[in-house]
Amino acid sequence: MFLGLSAKLWVALCVTLLACMGLSLPYPVLTPLFIDAPITALNSYAGLSGETLLTILFAIYPLGIFIGSSFIGALSDRFGRRRVLSQTLIICFFGYLVSAYALFIEDYFLLVLSRFLTGITEGNIAIARAIALDIGEEAAKEKNGDHNDLARLSEEKTRAVSLINSAVFVGWLLGPLIGGVLAQYGAHSAMFAAATASMLCVVLVKAVLEESNHDIPEFKMSILQSAYKENSLRLIKEPWMRKLFFTYFFYALAMNLFYEFYPVWLVDTQGYDSLGIGLATTNMTIFMTLTSLFVVTIVQRKFGLLKPMRRAMFGLALMLFIVPFTGGVSTLIVFSITGILVATFNGLLPVYISENQSGRKNGAAMGLLTTTFCIANVFAAVCGGVLLQLNSQWPLFLSSMFYIVSLTLLYRYFVASTD
Repeated sequence: MFLGLSAKLWVALCVTLLACMGLSLPYPVLTPLFIDAPITALNSYAGLSGETLLTILFAIYPLGIFIGSSFIGALSDRFGRRRVLSQTLIICFFGYLVSAYALFIEDYFLLVLSRFLTGITEGNIAIARAIALDIGEEAAKEKNGDHNDLARLSEEKTRAVSLINSAVFVGWLLGPLIGGVLAQYGAHSAMFAAATASMLCVVLVKAVLEESNHDIPEFKMSILQSAYKENSLRLIKEPWMRKLFFTYFFYALAMNLFYEFYPVWLVDTQGYDSLGIGLATTNMTIFMTLTSLFVVTIVQRKFGLLKPMRRAMFGLALMLFIVPFTGGVSTLIVFSITGILVATFNGLLPVYISENQSGRKNGAAMGLLTTTFCIANVFAAVCGGVLLQLNSQWPLFLSSMFYIVSLTLLYRYFVASTD
């Protein structure tokens, strides 16, 4: 039985890795088509500038993510993880095929439409995290015969979620690299490769993955009814989830400010080029991956959930405040520590949510995290863009401040209230 659980986890890891690679493949491909490029039907659509068209193209994708993540996780609670995951991957497959075709014939409107459709399916990452939580619960039950051993249950959930997070980090790292290599064969080739990855995920899910959600409601409801009545945003009506929403919103706002604007700071203050930014990002991602694989479960076993979450958030606030005063090797060291702290918090938070909410809400709750992250992404872009007019270091300082706000809310809502 334990081997069967391990097989399910390996399939979830492969699906997550391939999906994230597919999602990040197009990024190095699209920009050269619109910025400093020869005039084409693609980059001169409706008489708009290449910069404007690229901005719209980048904005429509997270809009799709925002919409999709609000209901896809909840649908997996209602209709089953395996079914919803496979169906969203099929939609993703067709979305990438249409994107490849749109790039080949240089049809901008069709490209925007297909990217929006593909963005909606990004919500299936929430399903992968929900599957990890389900597998953790099953592993704990297999080892102990029931769910009464809370320490073992928490440890197994943390292990499974951390492995899923490591697959996310590796996928986001490898995707742009592969996309950059494939771009020399035409922009459409990267989209076609992403479509191939999506179809491979469908085959894995259909052939190997067993259903992990065993608490599917018995009363019937249509997909549209479920998407409307059980979507993740409705969880905010619940007091505990509303507190979580605001706490995670400021955390995600801080993290997005850092990720979106540290490349600008590196260029502005240290003269980094694209390769240098890529290497700095790779360095941080490696530490995030290693932490997820080998450290987070040990931290949870020794210190629990809330205490290391608080310390990770305080450490992030400190690191982001320090970053503007660093240079050279010291910058890379701070980035490495930041990656460790981000991986720690991200590995523990889903487990904390699962242990404080009904297991049937794992999918919807994981969807709420993705939705909140998307909302924060928009606010971060606006706030950081304004501060960037003053100095490239101010978005980093603001990121540090937002970590403090999130830490304060975490303590007030979830620590002080239990003392």
